[in-house]
Amino acid sequence: MPTPPPRTESASSPREFQLAAIGIDSSHLPQFSRRIRALRESGQTPCRVTQMWTDGDHGMRGEQVEKWTMQAQAEGVVLTEKLDDALDAVDGVMVLGVDGHKHLDFARPGLERGLPTYIDKPLACSLEDAKEILALSRRHDAPCYSASSLRFASEVRKLDPEVLGDLVAVSAYGPGERHDIMPGLYFYGIHTIEMVDAIWPGPVARVRCAFRDDRDLVELEYADGRYAHLRMDRKGVYEFGGTVQGTKGTHAFKVDFSEIYDRLIDGMVRFFEGGPPPVQLERLVENVALIEAAHRSVDADGAWIDVSA
Repeated sequence: MPTPPPRTESASSPREFQLAAIGIDSSHLPQFSRRIRALRESGQTPCRVTQMWTDGDHGMRGEQVEKWTMQAQAEGVVLTEKLDDALDAVDGVMVLGVDGHKHLDFARPGLERGLPTYIDKPLACSLEDAKEILALSRRHDAPCYSASSLRFASEVRKLDPEVLGDLVAVSAYGPGERHDIMPGLYFYGIHTIEMVDAIWPGPVARVRCAFRDDRDLVELEYADGRYAHLRMDRKGVYEFGGTVQGTKGTHAFKVDFSEIYDRLIDGMVRFFEGGPPPVQLERLVENVALIEAAHRSVDADGAWIDVSA
């Protein structure tokens, strides 16, 4: 893989670590481009998004995609006609296409070149695809990860084991928006799932799930006996939060979004600079296995389904 440039400033500006955005039908395209450029201009990273490419098949409305494309172009990102041209010009890849079914195809060319790759949530929309992404990353020595911004909520990272003791149970909530391109939990339920995974890594042994008109309900049982309840609402206010119970105390929290994207982007640029991924790819594959098992549970009228990655 390409060697990242040093982070120290010299008399002349350090070489840019250029990034390509693959897939343009997400608001994350201009959001990430703007935030990374700002870090670059303040001397905090050599990274910058310089290329973007689309297959022309968008999962969001055309007027939205056009707006996001124009906003990215205003940040200096060039729309290329050929994927190879974009990849030839960069040192790393961000897969930002909103449809998780395409993430393997979008990520494969960069991974096969050994390029470090960030894949926007979800990692994939099938366990088979997720395992293939992992295999490509290993085979081509191409660092790779995916993440919801909820992983970086300060409320999640500041849970104090001295106050809580050993964690026993988690009850978490978040929005449950749906989208036809990614049925079930992949489109928005993934945020609450990743938030809980950040609090409490797996492995999850089994799951059961119920879909209602206004909410999705998920129960997790971990291999070591821990358990979690997740509720994704479609009528409630747009908020994420939860309650964590331990052997010494209980703590309730609501996520503050004021700095959450800054922490997501900071982890991303450090990764592209050669640092470790903020979360191991193997854990993300486990989360895809969890969602797949949850969907099977719905089909089985809410029966417990074993999770196997």
